[in-house]
Amino acid sequence: MPVMQSPPGASTVIDGRPYLYFAGTGYLGLQGREEVIRAACEATARYGIGSATSRSRTGFGDTPPVVEVERRAAEFFGQHDAFYFMSGYIGANILTETLGDAFDAVFIDELSHYCLFEAARLSGKPVLRFRHRDADDLRATLNANLAPGQRPLLLCDGVFAAKGTIAPLADYRAVLADYPGAAMCIDDAHGLGVLGRAGRGSFEHARLWPAGVNRDVAELRDAELPDAGPRQMLCGTLSKAMGGFGGIIAGTGRFIERLKNTSHYYSGASPPPVPAAAASARALELVAAEPRLRVRLRENAAVLKNGLRKMGISIDDTPVPIACLAVGDAANMQRIQRELMRRDICIAYFASYAGLGPEGALRIAVFATHTEQMIGQLLDELARIV
Repeated sequence: MPVMQSPPGASTVIDGRPYLYFAGTGYLGLQGREEVIRAACEATARYGIGSATSRSRTGFGDTPPVVEVERRAAEFFGQHDAFYFMSGYIGANILTETLGDAFDAVFIDELSHYCLFEAARLSGKPVLRFRHRDADDLRATLNANLAPGQRPLLLCDGVFAAKGTIAPLADYRAVLADYPGAAMCIDDAHGLGVLGRAGRGSFEHARLWPAGVNRDVAELRDAELPDAGPRQMLCGTLSKAMGGFGGIIAGTGRFIERLKNTSHYYSGASPPPVPAAAASARALELVAAEPRLRVRLRENAAVLKNGLRKMGISIDDTPVPIACLAVGDAANMQRIQRELMRRDICIAYFASYAGLGPEGALRIAVFATHTEQMIGQLLDELARIV
C-alpha cells in the first residue's frame, strides 16, 4: 500500500516521490499550514497527548484544546455550543441515539456513506432505501411504508463522498413537511468548509440555515414557528476541508446539553487527543478568518470541471471540488491512474466505494492551494491518456 510521507496538499510526497496531488479530502489545504502544525506541537508540550479519561462530569477528561475546539466551532456555525468527538464517522450514530424513540422508521438515500447505513441499522428501526437524490421516490417510499401517525427519519450525505453530488435538501424538507414529527439528519463531512456563503455546508447552500438546525424539540415548539417543518440535524468532520481532525456537531446550548447527556460517546469514550484538538482549533480560526480560501476553492473547482467538459466528460456544474469519472471499465481506469502516476500526478481510483458502480470510478479532488498551472497540467496529461 502507498504511504503518504508529507501533509496532504497541492504537492504531496508518496513513497518518497513528490506528486501533484488531486486525491483525498484536504480541500482548503490547511493540514500542512505552519500555524496548524505549530499549534499541535505547542499544545503537546504543554498538555501532553491526552487526558486519558472520558469527558463525563466525574472523569476530568476535558483539556483546554478540546474546549477551544467546541468554542470556535460554535462561533463558526453561529450556534451556542458544540460537541467535539473522535471521528465524524460516528456523528449520525450520536444524533440518532439522541433522538431515541422519536422516530418509527429510517429512510436513507441508496448511495449514502457506510456510516449512515450503520447508524440506521444500530437504531433498531425499519430501514428503507430510496433512489439517489430522488425526492419523488422518497415520497413514494414514505407513502408505501408508513402507517398513519408514524414519524420518519431521513438519513443522507450532504455531499456524497465519491461522486460529489449534492443532496436536494430543500426538496426533501418539502416532502417531509407532510409528516408531523419527521426529522432529517445530514452527514456533511464533505460540505463543511466548502458550501454556503460562510462555509457552513449543505443546509446553508440550500438556504435552510439556520432554520432550526440542531435545536432541541422543545425549543422548536417554544419558537411557535408558522412553518417549522421537519427537525433538521447536522453532523460533520473537521478532518477534511476544515483542516483538523475529529467529528463535530454544533447546535443550541439545550440541544448540545441533551446530546452529551444521552450519548455514551461523551460519557464513555476518550476525547480527541490534545495535538489534534489544538490543530483543529487553529484550523477553525483560519477557516473563519480567510474566506478567500473558499472562494479560491470554488474557482479551482470551476476550472477543473470546465476543462473536463471540454474533453467531453459529463460533470455536475456545482461548487463541490470533486469530479467523479467513469471512463470505460475498471482495467481502463486503473491504466489511466497508473499513467498519471508515471507523470507525477496522483488521482484516486476506487474499485468500490459508497455510491459507485461495479467498475468503480476515478475521483479527482481539487484544493484551494492548487494553481491554475497545476490544474492545467493535470488536464493536459489526462487528455493525452484518455
